[in-house]
Amino acid sequence: MFENAPNQEARFDIAHTLFLNYRKYRLDSALYYARQRVHIAADIPSPDSLSSARLDESDALKCLGRLHDALAVLNRIPHTPYINSNAHYYYLYHSILLSLSKMTTDADEMAYYKPLLMSYRDTVNMVNGDDPLTVCVNTCEIEKSQGHIQQALDGLLQFGKAHRDMVDNSAVYWFVLGDTYRDMGDTQGAKYCYTMSSIIDKRNCNKTYTSLQSLAWMLYNEGDTERAYRYITCSLNDVMASNARSRLSLVGEYLPIITTAYEQKQHSSATRRNILIAVSLLAAIILGVLLWIIYQRNKHLAMMHNELAANNDKLQSLNNRLEELNHELVESNMIKEEYIGQLFNLCSSYINESEKNRIRILGKLKSGKSKEVQQQLDESTMKKDLSQLFYNFDMIFLELFPDFIDNFNSLLRPGERIEAKGDNLLSPELRIYALVRLGINDSVKIASFLHYSPQTVYNYRMKTRNRSDLPKEEFISRVRHL
Repeated sequence: MFENAPNQEARFDIAHTLFLNYRKYRLDSALYYARQRVHIAADIPSPDSLSSARLDESDALKCLGRLHDALAVLNRIPHTPYINSNAHYYYLYHSILLSLSKMTTDADEMAYYKPLLMSYRDTVNMVNGDDPLTVCVNTCEIEKSQGHIQQALDGLLQFGKAHRDMVDNSAVYWFVLGDTYRDMGDTQGAKYCYTMSSIIDKRNCNKTYTSLQSLAWMLYNEGDTERAYRYITCSLNDVMASNARSRLSLVGEYLPIITTAYEQKQHSSATRRNILIAVSLLAAIILGVLLWIIYQRNKHLAMMHNELAANNDKLQSLNNRLEELNHELVESNMIKEEYIGQLFNLCSSYINESEKNRIRILGKLKSGKSKEVQQQLDESTMKKDLSQLFYNFDMIFLELFPDFIDNFNSLLRPGERIEAKGDNLLSPELRIYALVRLGINDSVKIASFLHYSPQTVYNYRMKTRNRSDLPKEEFISRVRHL
């Protein structure tokens, strides 16, 4: 818009708008457009144009820290009715003189500046009556300079309640209120006001502020060096970006102190962090050693557990075997008791029968019946006796093992069952394996007991095993446990 303005009057006004926008953001550009206004003012017939442009130039020089140059520009402005009624003119004089008074340490100069500052503030109030916020701020500063701090605070607070819409976006109001609270000794109130002023400055992209520096200093005094360092660094960056040399002195005063405290805190934090890391590393090493010891112990316990489990398995196996042996022993005792009883019965029967035969033979011999005795002795009763023996054996065995025949046939293939024939309770094959069930596995002993030849016993056993699909050893083992 500045480059393409239709005339010099429009360009002159646009340059002022650019000056105002750059005044709080980048002062080199603000000075540039202020001097553009000075050049353009020569082409504008209005007598006050040059004075207005000089005011902008002086303002930019003041913000850049070039106080004497700014004062020189003001002194060249003629005292016209426009200037005499311009509050900004007196504000610039007051602001420049205030900065110069802060820079001097001479008592005579301070005494010279003090009445001038008071008079310029009074003049600003008189010529700027249509701006209540400026009047309120100036009045507050006048009362504080006279030592009436409470009255200044009351005036600011009453103005804030009455003109809320004005103070909500006024960084100057909150900054002056913060300074007043600080002068009263209310650090929390001052900190709150400085915070509000800083928020408004940052929201409005104002880089030529003092509120954030003051807030940083308060935070430093409270011990919050981290945030103080962050705020003062931000202030320095904004001052450097805007080239506001007048604000640089305040930042330069706070920055080294805050930076040193921050670095000391960082160093302390780094030391604590290194100690913590060393302690953590030592704890990790100790923990690793403990874990290794626990692992070794667990490994040893696992080995002992495995050995114990193996021993338990062996013990269980031995217990099972013991139970089997006990069962076999009980069974053997039962068999022995049964067969001993039957043996005594048989022996008793044979003794009685023998005694009867002896008596009969003696009677016949006394009667002279020697031929009948000879005939009786020639007759053999072995077959009859053997049959009776087998019958008694079968009867006793089946009393002991009533399910033997069915259980034995379950070991054979379907259709290969063996049943007893005739009046016999057991067939020869079943009788042979009945003896095996009783623990007699030797074919020679079996042949002697049954009055068979060993080959006959072998043939019976082979023929019977061929009826089963079980291997030889397993077949015998199964028969023993029927």
